[in-house]
Amino acid sequence: MNPLRGTLRIARRELRAYLVAPWAYGVAAIFLVLTGTIFFVVADGSREASLRFWFPNLAFVLIVTAPIVTSRLVAEEWRSRHLDILLARPVAPAALVVGKWLAAVGFFVLLLSATVVYPVFLAAWGEPDWPPIVASYLGAVLLVGVFCAVGTMTSAVTPTAVAAGLGAFAVLVVGQLANNVPAFRGLSFQPHLESFARGAPGLEDTVYFASAMIAPLVVASAWQTIRRRGASPLRGGKARAAALPAIVLAATFALNLIPIPATARVDLTSSRRYTLSSDSRKVLSNVKEKAVVTAFAPENSPQARDAEVLLAQFRRVNANIRTRVLDFAKAQGEALRLGAEDDGEVVVEIGDRKEVVAPVIEQTISSALIRLVRRAPQTLCGLEGNGERRLDSEAPQGLQLARITAERNGIVTRGLDLTVTSAIPPDCTLLMMPAPTVALLPNEIQVINDWMANHGKMLILSEPGGPNLDAITTRWGLRFLPGLVFDPPRAVAGDPTALLINAFPTESPVAKDIARVGLVSAGGITTAASEDTGLSVAKVMQSSDESWLEVNPAVTPATYEEDKGDRGGPVVIGGAADRSEARPTGETRLPGDKASIARTRLLAFADADWVSNAYLDSSSNDRLLINSLNWLASEEDLVAIPGLDPDLRRLTLTPADRRLMGIGSIGAIPAAVLLIGAGVWLRRRRR
Repeated sequence: MNPLRGTLRIARRELRAYLVAPWAYGVAAIFLVLTGTIFFVVADGSREASLRFWFPNLAFVLIVTAPIVTSRLVAEEWRSRHLDILLARPVAPAALVVGKWLAAVGFFVLLLSATVVYPVFLAAWGEPDWPPIVASYLGAVLLVGVFCAVGTMTSAVTPTAVAAGLGAFAVLVVGQLANNVPAFRGLSFQPHLESFARGAPGLEDTVYFASAMIAPLVVASAWQTIRRRGASPLRGGKARAAALPAIVLAATFALNLIPIPATARVDLTSSRRYTLSSDSRKVLSNVKEKAVVTAFAPENSPQARDAEVLLAQFRRVNANIRTRVLDFAKAQGEALRLGAEDDGEVVVEIGDRKEVVAPVIEQTISSALIRLVRRAPQTLCGLEGNGERRLDSEAPQGLQLARITAERNGIVTRGLDLTVTSAIPPDCTLLMMPAPTVALLPNEIQVINDWMANHGKMLILSEPGGPNLDAITTRWGLRFLPGLVFDPPRAVAGDPTALLINAFPTESPVAKDIARVGLVSAGGITTAASEDTGLSVAKVMQSSDESWLEVNPAVTPATYEEDKGDRGGPVVIGGAADRSEARPTGETRLPGDKASIARTRLLAFADADWVSNAYLDSSSNDRLLINSLNWLASEEDLVAIPGLDPDLRRLTLTPADRRLMGIGSIGAIPAAVLLIGAGVWLRRRRR
């Protein structure tokens, strides 16, 4: 006889029993109240449009509810003597066990389907990354399968539903706590659920869930075989029946306790967070010395396991790299030695050099590695004293986020008051002039020109209507034009001066990996005549063909009038100048290379708002900034690190949104389930 014959019939019967039992709706309401509360607390606290922190907490709710649902599966049938009737029919013990398990899994899948409203909330107020959410739900279904299998097993081997529920609860709690015991961590379901929740499940996770489902079901089926009339009187019958589950249990423990090189992993995140990019692989090919990468995260936390998964990629690509994950609270001495200040930071060491960066993502680690194999750090000095925007300003027009982005990429920043200095300090490797509002004095211009003449590198951000900077820029082939760019086809929210630029006419490292840039009130730039044969000038970005540079923007409505001095599009908004000179001493590309080229570089943008706190984290503005600084430093092959974690999907919630999310997730969904249960109860009473 087919051992699984009748499985679906048993499953349909049991699932129908759940759907007509009022107590099942009470359990469902409790389940949804708990999951809804956890969702609200996690989403409101993190303000992140993802469920990666909610799914690991789902295990807690299932530990409470799964034993209640599964405790009656077999134990109640045994207590009422109905099990003998079932087993007397042409239904094999395996079919009975698997059928009841499928019914319990189906019941919880119906409960999980009610939680899909949570991603709907996230989509309403944010931009969630959908593939990891789908993978998380798959992991949740697998976890339900494991919990229901454990509950079915305890229900099959205990005489009462109470004993079955307590037994299942004890086993699941041990599975939860095993994560904190290194010797038994392989038996815990928590890290495997988190692998699905982070959107990067691996082969070891699939092996765990499959074995953890099969083993309890085999034990439950074998126990029912022993219970069947005629099994025990046979000589050795019980021993033979118990041999298979004993072997399966031993194999399951061995499979999950003994480390297996099951490293295959699917990275479903949109940013490919757990898969090294080709850029990072190129970076690692230049690391010839021994390197140590130390990440700090709370022990056994999802952040720690995320870091372990990521750092394993670096080890596999380059054998010179050693990695470790430490708990900041438990490794104070090592944290002090390395200069780490909190969890969430990563320290990269090569020899006696080190860098502390954050967050723990591929780009920060790769960029730190390549900077450490360079010859010297970079220092960006932001000019002050003439109304420039300050690097330490938190105002919307300030540049605090620009400073954070630069420092995240290993560039030291500080202010430099041009009105009280007679020369640019030697430690300033990069200069930044962020939108001066007052005309520079002749001696200030001379200080800048002298520094630039000695192979300086400078970024100029000029606002329309700002002071004339020709005395600095024209010798390098660039000149700011008066007027304001209007570009209706690329306007934002109907404002023709708020532009989304997606035209980058030159194959420049400055525009690498940039889809579009958001500008506000941009001016124009033109190439000035230059007799310097060693100077090359390039267009970095420009407006569309339908745009124009309006010389009199105060006149409304703004229209293109060539006869009045307007310039037709496309209008150049960003330009780069590069002067290379062969010298006995000059710049070194990598350690060991001979110096041969000395460079002077100037990068000019006819807008400064795109770098401000109000706009840096929109479009690709932060990437454009760091690309610009890397190009000026002649390190354009560095990996550009955005100012924010690329996996951070912000959730924007108003007070009204919070109330709606709380009422919907904690109140409305469980209430709807209770109403359905009340309807089922009334219908049964009328019969």
